[in-house]
Amino acid sequence: MEPSANKQPNGTLLNGTHQNGTCPSIPKDRLEDAANRGIDATVMRYPETGINILIAGAGLGGLTCALECWRKGHNVRILDRSPGPVWTGDNVQIQPSAMLLLRHWPDMGYEIEGNQYDVAMSYYKQTGERIWGPAPPMFNDPENLVGRRGFASVNAHSRIKLYRAFLSQAERIGLTVEWGKKVVEYWEDVEQGAGGVVLENGEKRTADVVVAADGLRTKSDTIVPGMPKELKTSGKAIYRAGFPVEYALRDPTVRDMWNFMTDEQPTWQFWLGNGAHAMVALTKDLAFWSFIHSHDESATESWVPDVDPSEVVEVMEKDAAVHPAVAAFIKTAPKGSVVNWQLKFRDPHEQWTSPGGRVVQLGDAAHAFLPTSGNGATQAIEDGVTLATCLQLAGRPQAANATKAYNKLRFQRVSCGQKMGFVNQQLKQHTDWEAIEKNPALIRSRYPRWVWSHDPEAYAYDKFCEALHHVLTDGEVELRNTNYPPGHKFRNWTMQEIQEQIKAGQSLEDLQDGDWS
Repeated sequence: MEPSANKQPNGTLLNGTHQNGTCPSIPKDRLEDAANRGIDATVMRYPETGINILIAGAGLGGLTCALECWRKGHNVRILDRSPGPVWTGDNVQIQPSAMLLLRHWPDMGYEIEGNQYDVAMSYYKQTGERIWGPAPPMFNDPENLVGRRGFASVNAHSRIKLYRAFLSQAERIGLTVEWGKKVVEYWEDVEQGAGGVVLENGEKRTADVVVAADGLRTKSDTIVPGMPKELKTSGKAIYRAGFPVEYALRDPTVRDMWNFMTDEQPTWQFWLGNGAHAMVALTKDLAFWSFIHSHDESATESWVPDVDPSEVVEVMEKDAAVHPAVAAFIKTAPKGSVVNWQLKFRDPHEQWTSPGGRVVQLGDAAHAFLPTSGNGATQAIEDGVTLATCLQLAGRPQAANATKAYNKLRFQRVSCGQKMGFVNQQLKQHTDWEAIEKNPALIRSRYPRWVWSHDPEAYAYDKFCEALHHVLTDGEVELRNTNYPPGHKFRNWTMQEIQEQIKAGQSLEDLQDGDWS
């Protein structure tokens, strides 16, 4: 149960809202809409905890953690190695469990809701034969919308618009990012009850808790025990691009194939076959596409958009002829919009904290996701919500144990979520066409109920005490997580194991116990 009403000990609401709940500066129609949908009328902050948080990494996960730590009463500082915000990228998928965050951030929530793309998803063979669709993503099937509150959740966001909304919200509450601050080392002092970082220029920063939200190649790998030191190649890479839709619609082949008008519902299509798959999408203002393929030496881990789109078509045609309309779509990407990103993976590791709990990992630093999961950003946002809540409930004296409790609440769920990326990859790249012919709906991307129906904040409030005692007793008090597939008996796994199962022709879905639907 969530602590009551965002009140200080004297009963007054924080952030300028009157005790009677009125917000004079907010239009009446928005107040009514917020009340009807379970959205806070304004941002409300909990009493100050005195916990000092230093966050290294200002991606979506790091910014979520910063916003929620501030809302839960903690003191927050944010560093990022980039010289400024990175305004590149195409689309991001955010599932309903992460969209719940926005109910506490109404200005950001209304902005994001207005910018997102309510796409209709379809599936095609490379020959042009339609398999299934158009239809919403699974989590928006009519039966799954019953009782849902908060901001609407659809399947596509402009990465740039979404990121801008998060940064703008941070600025509105007075949080700033210190850009150009590259962390080269993490450390902790258990006796002093502190963690810290060393920057590239030799400067040291200290806090009660340091959050490593600095991505797959996090420098926290030297302080977190048991973390695999090397990233493994998944054997795949992804070409991807996002650009103004008018570039795509200038091409007569694209216009004839999709007959798309910018005032219509956005369209999202998967094109499948021959051990690879492409995605193309048209929206009111952006076109974006991606192609996941077996990588070669040209693939890198860089978001520098320096790939010629003709190269993408050439790679696609190595295995099979590309549908002329898809090839035309890809070639409309303007210079400076295409990247070729090698997909690396780190096997799930159970511990996300330093031994003393003063440094804690979040997002990609803790867990790698394949883009086929449609779940990486969602889980990073869930991480930030969960960590901020655990720290609030623990208070400053137990802050180090709060990070360990957060770790225990998140690991099993996230590990199962990582596996879903391989499930969706198998569906699209090793398709059982005989089964699909009998039931075309089986081709749909899997967005399981146990993922999208989760409320990470409510779960942390409900389970924190159990998780804390599990930590304090070194496991003697059992923690019974219920935030992963019902009936599933969790066990550790590796990417090599999964790849061998796919190579042997085994269905990853059929191998799972419990309800993964």
